[in-house]
Amino acid sequence: MAGQMQVITNGKSVSKAVMALALMLAFIAPANARERDDDFIMDTDVIGKSSNGVVSSDQFLELGVPTASALRIEGEQSLRIGNVDRALTVLQRSVEMAPMDIDGRIMYAEALEKRLLKQKVRDPKLFNFTIKQWLYVAKKSEFVDQSMMGVHHLQGLTGTSPKRWEKEKKFLARVMLPEDGSEKVRLGKTRNPQM
Repeated sequence: MAGQMQVITNGKSVSKAVMALALMLAFIAPANARERDDDFIMDTDVIGKSSNGVVSSDQFLELGVPTASALRIEGEQSLRIGNVDRALTVLQRSVEMAPMDIDGRIMYAEALEKRLLKQKVRDPKLFNFTIKQWLYVAKKSEFVDQSMMGVHHLQGLTGTSPKRWEKEKKFLARVMLPEDGSEKVRLGKTRNPQM
């Protein structure tokens, strides 16, 4: 066998081509078995699409178990490029994972408010939910600047802010709208319940 290199294994001579074929078969069989188990893996050919110079991926939630802070960063990026729906999805999951994280709650409330402002006919359920998020920020923040941000947004949405010793339930009863749509959402206007 001139010109062909031979490998000796266990006293038998095997040509290099046969050895390569055996190695390929050894790797192909487990790959086929893995393909059946990996049905949950998505096609990754669209990863890295670019929008206005910002590279983003919609597969962030599907890859492993991200942390709340990583989700918050992804939501912040989505908000900056104007993808409010994606930001809401990611930030909602972030708030569910870390409910006491005020920074994540602020980002989530901002995304909710942006969606509310984009609506032509404003949804009273979304309005009420946004108020609850900003009230949580105003009442539960550790830092004064975060608390004042919550109060400022409440003032902008409802036309009023919580009084000094007013309980959350009383404030919400005062500013929330009926969710049946009987009252129109008017941003920055105080609610007149006698209407």
